[in-house]
Amino acid sequence: MMRVKRQRGAVLFVSLIILVLITLFVASSANISSSDLRIVGNFQNKMSLSQSAQQAIEMVLSDVNNFTTPVAQTITVNGIAFSIPAPSCLGWSPAQGYTAVNSITLYDTNWLVTASATDGVTGATATLSQGVRIRLPTSYCP
Repeated sequence: MMRVKRQRGAVLFVSLIILVLITLFVASSANISSSDLRIVGNFQNKMSLSQSAQQAIEMVLSDVNNFTTPVAQTITVNGIAFSIPAPSCLGWSPAQGYTAVNSITLYDTNWLVTASATDGVTGATATLSQGVRIRLPTSYCP
């Protein structure tokens, strides 16, 4: 008579351990993917805010009155309010290649324009500064 060997369940135990390891690997991969998506989303929000800040500075640069009588202002771009302090004149020099005509001498004036804002939805912040040279009469550079 043959004896029936008792099965010990080693294959079942090993397969359950492998299944748990695979489950942990999948869970950690999903967590890493979620973190990567958040990082990319935050970077996109920051870049969008920086581009809007550049647009706000371009709006300031497009109006010569911002340099003849500089004042602080708030400009809204894409629904975000940018705080722009009064452009500051860094210095001036006589414009090259011009002569005094009718008692008017032109000067190259160097200005610094800064725009900053915080997006209330995402919390992203951006501060952008840009220098510009504008040809103006000397009386406009304090």
